Amino acid sequence: MLSITLRLLISLSLVLTSFLGITAFVLDKAFQKSVKDATQDRLQGYAMALIASAEVRIDGSVYIPDILPIVRFNQSQSGLYAQVTNFKGKILWQSESSNEKVLPKPPNLKNTETLFTIDSIADGELLFNYNYGVSWDVSNRNLGYTINILESLDSYNKETKNFRQTLWLLLGGVALLLLIVQGSLMRWSLKPLRHAALEIESIESGEQSQLQSVYPKELGPLTKNINALIKSNKQHLTRYRNSSSDLAHSLKTPLALLRSASESNDPRYPLEKVVAEQVDQMKKIVDYQLQRASTSGKNPLSKPVNLFSVIHKICNSLDKVYADKKIAANLPMDEELLFFGDESDLFEMLGNVLDNAYKWADSNVQVRIESKPKQLLIHVDDDGPGIDPKLIKKVLERGIRSDERDGTGIGLAVVSEIVQAYDGDINIDKSDMGGCHIGIKLSQNH
Repeated sequence: MLSITLRLLISLSLVLTSFLGITAFVLDKAFQKSVKDATQDRLQGYAMALIASAEVRIDGSVYIPDILPIVRFNQSQSGLYAQVTNFKGKILWQSESSNEKVLPKPPNLKNTETLFTIDSIADGELLFNYNYGVSWDVSNRNLGYTINILESLDSYNKETKNFRQTLWLLLGGVALLLLIVQGSLMRWSLKPLRHAALEIESIESGEQSQLQSVYPKELGPLTKNINALIKSNKQHLTRYRNSSSDLAHSLKTPLALLRSASESNDPRYPLEKVVAEQVDQMKKIVDYQLQRASTSGKNPLSKPVNLFSVIHKICNSLDKVYADKKIAANLPMDEELLFFGDESDLFEMLGNVLDNAYKWADSNVQVRIESKPKQLLIHVDDDGPGIDPKLIKKVLERGIRSDERDGTGIGLAVVSEIVQAYDGDINIDKSDMGGCHIGIKLSQNH
């Protein structure tokens, strides 16, 4: 695939070439028109000079002196020819320069009427053909004549050719200069992208941990999201490693108890009972550590999730699970609020919190959501007995192992892990409804 620089260079070169081509075409046409207009004006001047020199006799013939002030009329093959015809088309006078030429027959024109064309003669020579109608009063007669001035296109063609050569030479030079300037500007403009690519290579090789340079504002969101993604992946990897380490550490005690029970004949601790207890404990430990490891955490590329939809689904499921309690769930919230994070994290976090609320509530559960700049606040209240203040710190304590929770369960600890992954906080206190209040504050990048 072509590089961005080459793509830009090719596209801009095509635009530049098209623009200069159109410019050259327009200038060439304008120059041709200008030369033709100048030629017409010049030939008109020659016609006026002939009219000024002419004398009309009584018989209608025209006398023009042999020596004319316009020298080319007196020179053979000069490329400038003239003739005068009457209204019948009869040639009354021709310049010496046209003696060996068969000139086209001029039209009959009214007084001051003009006609300017390009015609060819018998020998194939192309000529500018200017015709001017004039009338003279002779012996109470009004006689009409046509003054016909013709000039070879050789001078026009030579002038046009020289102009085109000069035009293309100048435009070619300008095009080359613009391409050089354009290439330099593109190289300068794309320098941040090249630098970002080098920094990413350094990150891949382990030389640096994130994009560190200051980039133009157009690249700001991109570099910010790349750094956030790198951070998210590192945090995810760290959670996997920590969970693996914690899992190995947490399983030591149950395994040690199983070994001890297998080697002991103490009737107070029958092997079947110890195995059942420790297997159940190990299952809880594994479930907890797997949940910790699978937490996605903040990800700048996550698709936003509708909060109301998730909470509504969870409450519908819990209504069925705790149908015998007939819990009334109150959800006073904006149905358009969004959570910018992983949907499975949200389900796990709210599922545990709401399950705890349904489990201990007498009859009512309330969920409120507040959206603030770069923050999302979630409040869950119930009207149950609440949590013993002495246990609050313990169930949320970071790093505590499952086997040390004294039957408090892993739900709220999992919630705490997820909240921490989103740079948030969780607090538990007494609810205005008389039961437990769980407040969750999450950091949002949007």
